[in-house]
Amino acid sequence: MKENTVLLYPRLENVFKDPSLGVYFRPLLTATISIAGKPYQIHLLGTDGLFCEDKFKYAEQNFFGFKYNNGLYEFLGDLRVFEEYDKVPELYEFLQQDFLLNRDQYLANKTTDAEYLKSIELQLKKVSKFQNLSNAEYYAEAFYSYEFTKYYYEKFGTHHHISVITEGYGKNKKPFLSDKEDALSILEEFFINLKYNVTFDYEINEEMFVAATERYRFMSINGGGDILAMLDPTKDIVYILEYSS
Repeated sequence: MKENTVLLYPRLENVFKDPSLGVYFRPLLTATISIAGKPYQIHLLGTDGLFCEDKFKYAEQNFFGFKYNNGLYEFLGDLRVFEEYDKVPELYEFLQQDFLLNRDQYLANKTTDAEYLKSIELQLKKVSKFQNLSNAEYYAEAFYSYEFTKYYYEKFGTHHHISVITEGYGKNKKPFLSDKEDALSILEEFFINLKYNVTFDYEINEEMFVAATERYRFMSINGGGDILAMLDPTKDIVYILEYSS
């Protein structure tokens, strides 16, 4: 496997066959690799802000499968894996409109995620159809952390997590792609407990590993954990694993 380039925050239409998946799966980076002379665009995705409450094939316990076709992902699982999944698009639309309107002010004021949640608290209560408001707040916090960090990068060309800009901690100068040895160590733990981590048989193994990153570099710093990708080139399926030990 040969690694060529890394692109941060790829556009939804360059990641998914159905870009509406972006309200659930947030694109963090794309790593262009080559296997047996064939190029692949491996998109690392995060679902911070959502809870997996059910189990379906290709969608269970923060483990997801995507069909790979000409650089685009087609979700093979079921969105019902996410708690109150049908309430997410409307909440996302509200948060997106607010952020587009106020993002320069958020940036200039170095608005923390806690201050952001406080500022939208009343509107969130009116807009959210989540049965549990704390779930909406969790999604909103993750949304803001991701969008703030992304916008800062797009505006200034330098990647700093929101925690660095607003609170002065969490600076990380390491490469965006995790060291292969470190990533395989994480996968080893995952595979040791495979029967507890996944319900279905995907015929996966550690040799399918292609890329990984630290989730908190892009999303809520409270989320922690790593995002790893495995590729089955015989089936053209990419598996995304969000894993915390």
